[in-house]
Amino acid sequence: MTMAQATPLSLQDLAEQLDMLSNQVDTLRGTNQLLSDSLINQIEFLKQENQALTNSFSKYVDAMKWNLTVLAGLAAVLTAVGGWIFKNNLDDAKKVAREMIDRRVEGQISEMVDARVEEVARTFRREQVISSTYVDYYLPDGPQPPSEFVLLKARKFKDVRFLNSLDAIRRSPDDVVILDLQNWVLPSGQRFIALPETERESQATLQIDGVLDQISESAVLVVYIRGRVQHLNTIGDRYVLPANNPVTLVGNAADGAYVVVGDRTLSQ
Repeated sequence: MTMAQATPLSLQDLAEQLDMLSNQVDTLRGTNQLLSDSLINQIEFLKQENQALTNSFSKYVDAMKWNLTVLAGLAAVLTAVGGWIFKNNLDDAKKVAREMIDRRVEGQISEMVDARVEEVARTFRREQVISSTYVDYYLPDGPQPPSEFVLLKARKFKDVRFLNSLDAIRRSPDDVVILDLQNWVLPSGQRFIALPETERESQATLQIDGVLDQISESAVLVVYIRGRVQHLNTIGDRYVLPANNPVTLVGNAADGAYVVVGDRTLSQ
């Protein structure tokens, strides 16, 4: 087997190839120079920009340092002055608040004391009126005082008398008279409250008018009955109070004492 022999290059071909390689090298050198110049320009630009930013930031930091120094000094001054003002104002406020509280407390205490004194004074005046009033407890034909009489005695009137006769009633203008129809038992033995309505009204009218004729016009009559008596609505200007249970009996007797004193004051 025979191997093919390479054709040797001529001098002209070799010169052309060398020339082409030379052109490629020049092209590469030009491209490289362009890239190098561009890179150098970019680096220089970045250096300049970085320097500008550095200078600006340094100026900003310096300005901030100056502002902080001024503000710190101003804050110190304001703190010192404001602290003095606040402390003094706070002391003054505490003093004013304490004085206001003291005055308020004193005023409330004074009002409470005055109210209490007035309450005690009213109670004293009321008890004084009651303790100076006579009470006649009249139970027609009653053999003995009922339990309501004992309650009136405990109320501390000047004197409470039990009466079973109309003629025994005082004629003093300063009296309170109790007419007890609730516990009244007629001579026939029948209880008043058990009478038919018409007869009960008739009997009540006789008893009420009889007592009013017996006592002074300035005296107070309290009619004790657990029921309605129509005649009480026709009494006119006489001082008559109804009572339908032991509590209102004692209370109206005390109120009657006030009426007696008030009438006496008007008469003077």
